[in-house]
Amino acid sequence: MHTGRDGLLAAGILGVACLVLHLDFISCVPQRIYGTVNTSVTLYTSGSIPIKEIMWKKKKDKVVEWDEEFLKPRAYPPFVDRVHLDVTSGNLTIFNLTSSDEEDYEVELSGITDTKFTLYVIEPLPFPTLNCTFTAENITVHCGIPETYSSHINLIKYSWNCFSEQCQNSTNSSEVSIKRESDLSQEIQCIISNPLSKQASSLVLATCVPDNSRHSFVIIASVLFVVILAMFVLLCRRDFLKRDGERDRTEKEAINDRNSDPTSRLHATP
Repeated sequence: MHTGRDGLLAAGILGVACLVLHLDFISCVPQRIYGTVNTSVTLYTSGSIPIKEIMWKKKKDKVVEWDEEFLKPRAYPPFVDRVHLDVTSGNLTIFNLTSSDEEDYEVELSGITDTKFTLYVIEPLPFPTLNCTFTAENITVHCGIPETYSSHINLIKYSWNCFSEQCQNSTNSSEVSIKRESDLSQEIQCIISNPLSKQASSLVLATCVPDNSRHSFVIIASVLFVVILAMFVLLCRRDFLKRDGERDRTEKEAINDRNSDPTSRLHATP
């Protein structure tokens, strides 16, 4: 019983604390912030209270601090000469982002924790790679990320741009199938994106099917037509020869019958 009440009490206290912080414009849930390697990013505070001192931390390590007694903010390694602190608002700008800057940050304004952030540092997106396979009925185009790229793959989304409705039905899919009977001169485009940027690559569907394969069905159809026509001619010729042979045999039998009949010979003598 006591354990249950203690749990409820703790949950209630946490809820009230978050509500108070929310009403005071202080966030309980870290804000997600995204930055690109070698660029800059700014972490914005709520700026809801008068500021006499500022302390930014990355996890438990100091990033930069300032108070009214300092002439200017004091930065700590590895952020020396890489940060700018706005002492009026408390906003922090980090320059020349590196992957090691990715972490949880928080700011204390006048001794009160104001806002928490989770910073994600992302490598610039590469161009996607396109390759395709085909069957007798479909062409399947695969959109991929180069193996050398591994920066927050889970944040990447896929979209397609082409003439076919099948592209529109392939939301966030890394591949799309197009009917082979479609216009192969059309271009298909794959777009990859993350919260910061996007890149696209395209190809013409005709390049998915080699020339010899593209025309193979015509060749096969032509060969089949010739074979069928030849078989038809042979069958007709055999049937004709068979009927012609039977007719000759019938005529010969009739002649033989007449020659072997004495009556026929008497009538035949003048």
